[in-house]
Amino acid sequence: MEQQTADRKVELSNKTQFILIFLCWAVYTVAYIGRYSYTANGVPIMKYFSVNKDEFALATTFFFFAYGAGQILNGILCRKYPMKYIISGALLLSAVINGLVFFGLPFTFIKYIWLVNGICQSVFWASLLRILSCYLDEKHMNKAVIIMSTPVTLGTLLVYGMSSLFALFDGFKLAFLVAFIAMSSVGVLWFFLFPKVTQKARLENMTTVAPSSGENASETAKSESAKRSSFVRSGMLYMLILFCVYAIVSNYVKDGLTTWVPQILSEQYHLDDSLSIILTLVLPILGLCGAIFAVFINKFVKNHSDLLGVFFGLSAVTVLGIQLIFKTDMWYLALLLFGLVSLFMNGANNIITNMFPLHVGKQYNSGMLAGLLNGACYVGSTLSQYLIALIAIAGDWSAVINVFFWLCIGITAFSAVMLLIRILFTRKVK
Repeated sequence: MEQQTADRKVELSNKTQFILIFLCWAVYTVAYIGRYSYTANGVPIMKYFSVNKDEFALATTFFFFAYGAGQILNGILCRKYPMKYIISGALLLSAVINGLVFFGLPFTFIKYIWLVNGICQSVFWASLLRILSCYLDEKHMNKAVIIMSTPVTLGTLLVYGMSSLFALFDGFKLAFLVAFIAMSSVGVLWFFLFPKVTQKARLENMTTVAPSSGENASETAKSESAKRSSFVRSGMLYMLILFCVYAIVSNYVKDGLTTWVPQILSEQYHLDDSLSIILTLVLPILGLCGAIFAVFINKFVKNHSDLLGVFFGLSAVTVLGIQLIFKTDMWYLALLLFGLVSLFMNGANNIITNMFPLHVGKQYNSGMLAGLLNGACYVGSTLSQYLIALIAIAGDWSAVINVFFWLCIGITAFSAVMLLIRILFTRKVK
């Protein structure tokens, strides 16, 4: 019954829809705590285990590789999942993995269990967006776009805030304990509450959820074939490929900043480890505004590709500002500019993985789109973890900033060309 519901648009009461949004929000928020518990503690972990940047980054590279590949797979398969078990199970397993680090797992094994953590974490986004796109009406969908953009920032803010506090007394492992408790609690909550919400959906929509008697396997196959053909003819396939490229670049910059700004503040500006981590909270705080800013700008720039061009252009200008003052002692201004880049890249990420899949969810499988795009995001994240470390070792942090600039300006120029081609084509047709 759950799979049937996931394949059909269901209308629920306002209260039921809010409960469902809250559940999905809670799952993804605590998932982020268990995802960044390692990354947020990079400086103390490297000192505690006496490892260098590339050794530390190997675990996050393993994670993002598993997460990116898992996103693609889960995006395709999520419509078949028993959501009660798959989401609660993934949360609980990710919780156990964080618990192992807290209880003193040797560093040699962390990269392997963090790869498993990436597999667990890859379940959530496509599955949650699939659920929301099937159960929410248009009014609540617009609210969900904003609400579901906050776990990325809020979860990051929580884990970096806790980590900065724990770093004051060399207790970085407590971040993994908090992740264990939070994910375990929400996993149990989902296991018992989600079936009640879907049961209520069946009671409210008995005729909507059940397949019509005239629908058979042959008709379903024809319908799926028609959808695939429409996916190509409408240009959605090409749009998806383009957005995957945007996703890789945006997350290379976004997650590169999240991971390495504490190290930049520590090495470039000689700030204390705890202070470097706590100052990095500027990134997720401003990043939260990015999602709201994206929704606001979308009122004026309707085309998602053009909208992304705006955000990459703003990022390029901001990164240029960082280049100009990077070698000075104005770390506070550099931090503010890093925060603005985080704002713009979080906005771009929200457009790619949230707004776009949900807005086209009526015509296409939003779970599949979200999974593929989020998978592409974590290709960029994977590249950022290891490549940035190598660039910093081979050169310095200025070289890393230069790469950020050319990536952003390149996407901006490409988006401008695409807009010009579309304008010329439209005039020619007229």
